[in-house]
Amino acid sequence: MKYSRIAFILFLTFWVIITPTISSCKKENNNQPLDTIKPVDTTKATYMEKMFELYVLNSANIITLAVDSSGNNITPQYQDEVIYLRKNTYYDGPLEIFTGGTKYTGTWKSNSDYSNLELKIIGRPEFAFFESPWRFTYKSLTLLKLYPIQNLGQKALHLQKK
Repeated sequence: MKYSRIAFILFLTFWVIITPTISSCKKENNNQPLDTIKPVDTTKATYMEKMFELYVLNSANIITLAVDSSGNNITPQYQDEVIYLRKNTYYDGPLEIFTGGTKYTGTWKSNSDYSNLELKIIGRPEFAFFESPWRFTYKSLTLLKLYPIQNLGQKALHLQKK
């Protein structure tokens, strides 16, 4: 009888101490209400996007070489022009050309791996030169070399950071 009393007291003690502890444990709810879930951060740029922004976007560029389809060097027609590719997204945006104290605006667009570039701008007859889809053949911190995707002649465009 002595052992049964001790067992009963231990059982009662266990029950009094452990039962409230077990019942007070709540399952953690990992499901947040929809209005408190943070949206996915889409502003994180890839390495290529960061480099394109750092070295090309919003930089003043001058034309160091312009060759038409016939192979004629027409660079002097563009000697006073400063070209900016402004950012709308990493893949498109406004194109600005400053020449003779006048600002001309158009658009630019690139593909996802920055191998192609489309320029659209009007305002002067010589801007028609930019109207073909270009492909990058060389990119550095200070120089971009572009040739038409479908180069039927010797057309070329080189832009140098000013």
